[in-house]
Amino acid sequence: MSFILRRISTTKTGKQIVRDQPLPGASITLGRDGGNTIHVADLAVNPQHATISSADGRHVRVQASEGLGFDLNGRTLDIADIDSAAGAELRFGGHRLTIAREGENIILLVERIDELSQSSKDVDEARAFSLAAVMPGRRMGAWAFALVVLLAFLVGPIWAWHSYRSVDVRPQGYHADKAWLSGPLSSAHASLKNDCQACHVDAFVAVTDKACVGCHTGEHKAMSASHADASTAMLLAARHPPGVGEKVLAGFAKAFNKPQGRCVECHTEHEGAGPMPPTPQKFCADCHDGMASRLKAAGFKVDVADAGDFGTAHPEFRPLVRAAPGAKPARAMPGTGPLVDYDGLKFPHDVHLAANGGVARMAASFRGQYDFGKKLECQNCHRRDADGVRIRPVVMERDCAMCHSLAFETVGGVTRTLRHGEPDQVVADLYAYYRSTPPSRPLQLGGMERRRPGQYAEGQLYNIYFREVAVRPNRAADAVRAVFSKGGACYDCHTIFAPASGNNWRVMAVNQTPRYLEKGWFDHDAHKATKCADCHTAAPGSRAASDLLVPGLRQCRDCHVGEGGARLVKVETATESPCAMCHEYHSDGGKPWMPARQRKVNSAAITHKPLAAIYDVSLITGTEGRGLYDVTWRTPSLHGARRGG
Repeated sequence: MSFILRRISTTKTGKQIVRDQPLPGASITLGRDGGNTIHVADLAVNPQHATISSADGRHVRVQASEGLGFDLNGRTLDIADIDSAAGAELRFGGHRLTIAREGENIILLVERIDELSQSSKDVDEARAFSLAAVMPGRRMGAWAFALVVLLAFLVGPIWAWHSYRSVDVRPQGYHADKAWLSGPLSSAHASLKNDCQACHVDAFVAVTDKACVGCHTGEHKAMSASHADASTAMLLAARHPPGVGEKVLAGFAKAFNKPQGRCVECHTEHEGAGPMPPTPQKFCADCHDGMASRLKAAGFKVDVADAGDFGTAHPEFRPLVRAAPGAKPARAMPGTGPLVDYDGLKFPHDVHLAANGGVARMAASFRGQYDFGKKLECQNCHRRDADGVRIRPVVMERDCAMCHSLAFETVGGVTRTLRHGEPDQVVADLYAYYRSTPPSRPLQLGGMERRRPGQYAEGQLYNIYFREVAVRPNRAADAVRAVFSKGGACYDCHTIFAPASGNNWRVMAVNQTPRYLEKGWFDHDAHKATKCADCHTAAPGSRAASDLLVPGLRQCRDCHVGEGGARLVKVETATESPCAMCHEYHSDGGKPWMPARQRKVNSAAITHKPLAAIYDVSLITGTEGRGLYDVTWRTPSLHGARRGG
């Protein structure tokens, strides 16, 4: 049940326009005050006149809040209970309220039946309560305001400057000439607080690029490749045609020695003591919105899609993928079907993320040892870098070996494992194992122990024993073949190349892409409160490692909207996202719009492989191999022993 307010308006031609508005709650208010649910602009109606409620969704109680009451069937009442199915008409001043029922809803129809009530017929409410009669006229107000501005921003500052120009230390308090100050410098230029001439070289001359380049010598050499390789003619052709207003402003700027394209058009100063604000989205959209057609008309090759606003006009992402096994990484072309990325692995996400099954039961059995839950979660295998920005490549010894063991023998309580990532060493280890150890209990011996030479004739046990030792190298070849064949330890996760002859088994190289979106910036640490599956929606149902699980534009738009809040889909918690949030112009590898000092803090992470002692699982599986993975290790800058932990 709900109340529906229905208003009927009549146009000059006599046409009636009906508008319905659902009203929330089981109780609503009516009155002249604008804060009421039903606002009646009539002086014969009290500010909070009546309350309309329904307890059972059918019967309506109307109760007057103040002394005027209301009319019902010719009688003035303060309270009335009305059956909505039967209906009723109530009068509040010059307005009529009709109560009716349609389906499960109670209809409240409000109509004005008089010009207005007699108490307000010839009275303009706005003028009756206006202070215009006691206020000065517009002309007097304009002159007064101009005089105040003149005193506050011209006479006052000149007097303050003249009074304290020969004083080294001014007394505490406000001084009028502070109104002329442009504002505090950003944190990047805080050291220039008392050195205005470092940037403002000439009086009454705007800051020039020469003054900026005097200190910032290398920034424009590190421009993004798309802009650095573009010719001046191409950059000019990409800009949108200026409008009349822009041409006028450009003329004024040129007259006051402010040519276009200066550093300060992007990097504005005196706007606060914190970091410089990012370049507004309009600066990027002026070129990138509709750029493809302008470049094509100018005769340039178009390989960049238009982009004007992330929420409404942004091209689909083009992640870096390997479109075929062994292919070189290249940016994908959306719209050609499901995107794939062949990294050399075989991995079914659906099996590992299932809530039931063998994987879930194994994860539950490791809950106390590896901090697993009732089933495997994404973060159990995919771990963030030390700086939290990207995800580290999956490593067998660290992320897989707790479930996928390569152990094949235990000697004196020590477990021997196959060498992961070294196929030749795996073959050598298996042959050495079968050649160096005698059969523990050949089946042909019938469970009997080895006998002394004098007992040889009794069953020819020695002959059987040494025959077993002789054939064990052939069993080594069978073991090698089993490891690299279907069902074996290597085959189930890797693509195997079997040799035509001999033991030259080969494993396809694993290439895990460290960064899929090279043209944009994504920080996993900033999204740590979001579940992985909320963005990687295809992961729980993926059956092949070649499925590209990088979120697309649609997933990002579930939370991120344009700079001004523009969006194409409904977003519950909207994050305004200008271009500068994800894209950087000066390609120095840091986060967009962060001071260089902060960028170097996290990017200085150590990039060597970790010590074997760091991970307990390495004691079981052995150290990682070389040559199979093309990865870069990123570990905390201090090892546990050097931290004292």
